[in-house]
Amino acid sequence: MYKIIRIMFLSAMIYMTIPASKSEARMTCTPKDWQGNQTCTDSSGGSITKERPDWQGNDVYRDNRSGKVSRCKKDWQGNYVCD
Repeated sequence: MYKIIRIMFLSAMIYMTIPASKSEARMTCTPKDWQGNQTCTDSSGGSITKERPDWQGNDVYRDNRSGKVSRCKKDWQGNYVCD
């Protein structure tokens, strides 16, 4: 009985992981424009623009759907962090 339950559980876990690996988004990016901005679009239609660094040297990313701006930089430990 426990063997059957274990097999069913493992089968369910395998089934759940296979579709996740096939659903990865494909990203295409345009070349940088004259201002240094680059727009990348994923397979779901969402797009993000990487803009020129700001005056503090932070990388600036703009979500074109929501308009949200994220600024990213390396912290003192070397981690790449975004606000």
